[in-house]
Amino acid sequence: MAPQKIKGVVFDLDGTLIYSVIDFPKMKRHMIGILEANGVPQGMLTPQDLNVEIFEKAEKAWDERQKPESERVAVRAQLEEAMNQGEIEAIATVEQIEGATETIRTLKENSYKLAILTRSHHAYAVEALKKIGAHRYFDIILGRSETPRPKPYAEAMEHTADLMGMTLDELVLVGDHRLDQMTATSARCRFIGVKTGRRGDESWGEQKPEILLNGVGDIPDYLSNLEAASQRQPHKS
Repeated sequence: MAPQKIKGVVFDLDGTLIYSVIDFPKMKRHMIGILEANGVPQGMLTPQDLNVEIFEKAEKAWDERQKPESERVAVRAQLEEAMNQGEIEAIATVEQIEGATETIRTLKENSYKLAILTRSHHAYAVEALKKIGAHRYFDIILGRSETPRPKPYAEAMEHTADLMGMTLDELVLVGDHRLDQMTATSARCRFIGVKTGRRGDESWGEQKPEILLNGVGDIPDYLSNLEAASQRQPHKS
C-alpha cells in the first residue's frame, strides 16, 4: 500500500527555523540548583544533560525517596519559570535560519497545514515566529506544557495530529536533533532532518535520519518531488 500523501508539516523551532542565543548553561545551573534544594542528590545532574534528561533523572530520584506529588508540582513550577525566563531573555537575539520564512510561506500557499511542536515555552515560540514574520502562517503552535507529554514522547505528535484534524501518516515532522527523530519514530510518522542544529552531526547521536536535508529551504522541492514520484507509481488494487 502506498503511503498517504503528506498534507501537514510539523516543525521544531530552535535550530530548525530560528537561531537564538539562549544561555543554556546558566538556565540549567539554575534548574539544577532548584532540584538539589528539593531532594535531588548533588552531582547527579550536570549542565551537559539535556533538559529532558534532567527531568527524568530528577523524577527517578524523587521516586526513590517517595517525594509526594504535591511537592513535585511546586518544584516543576519553579523549573518552568526558570526556563521561561531564559527563553524570554533570548527573544531579542532571534534570527531566522536561511530560507525559513520563505519555506513556510510557500508551504502554506501550497495548502499544507503547518504546526510548531517545541520544547520551548509557548510565548517564546509565538514571539520568535512574529519576529521572523512567520507567525500568521501556522495553524497550531504547541509549547512544552501543551501536550500530554513533550517530545520525544509519542503523545506529543499524537496530540498535534489530533488538533490538526489529521492522521499521523498524513504528517511529517521536521527537526534538527535526535530528540525530534525519536519523537517521529515513537509516533510512527515520517521525519525530515535538517543540518542546521547548533551541534552539527553531534545532534544526531549514533544514527542520522534517512532523510537529511541541508536546511528547511530544501523542503518545498523535496515534498514536490516526493508527490510527483508517488503520482508516477502504478496503483495496485
